[in-house]
Amino acid sequence: MTRTYPVSITDRKAGFTLIEMQAVMVIIALVAALVFAALPGTGHAQLKALAMQTAALLRRERLSAILTGRSQSVSIDGELRAFVTDGGDRVAIPRDVTVDILGVDELWSGRQAVVRFLPDGASSGTVMKLSREGASYEIRVNWYTGSVLIAQQ
Repeated sequence: MTRTYPVSITDRKAGFTLIEMQAVMVIIALVAALVFAALPGTGHAQLKALAMQTAALLRRERLSAILTGRSQSVSIDGELRAFVTDGGDRVAIPRDVTVDILGVDELWSGRQAVVRFLPDGASSGTVMKLSREGASYEIRVNWYTGSVLIAQQ
């Protein structure tokens, strides 16, 4: 014969259930994710997105030069911290991102030259390095073909 011990109501209500603990952990994870996303600064994903936006801007200008039959240029505006095209399109550069450009030696419309695309698809060529805290991406524009490539450093 087995003995049974009566369990009082208070014994069953003491402590937390597994579901309650999981719910609390999910809420903490959501709050932590929101706080992390709200922190200022450019993370690795944002740096990659900036490199892709800049490469897309360069590719659009190359295509525009081919389609219109006129040279198109992209320059960097230090006051606005942005890459700017002749048509006014721009890609903003966050304050915590460092931009190194190989071969900037001209001024176009008061802005530092980055690259010029010719009607035949060729370009003046350039190498731009976007970096932040150890992470960096290099955007290379081939002078002969005008092709734009992104390389992670």
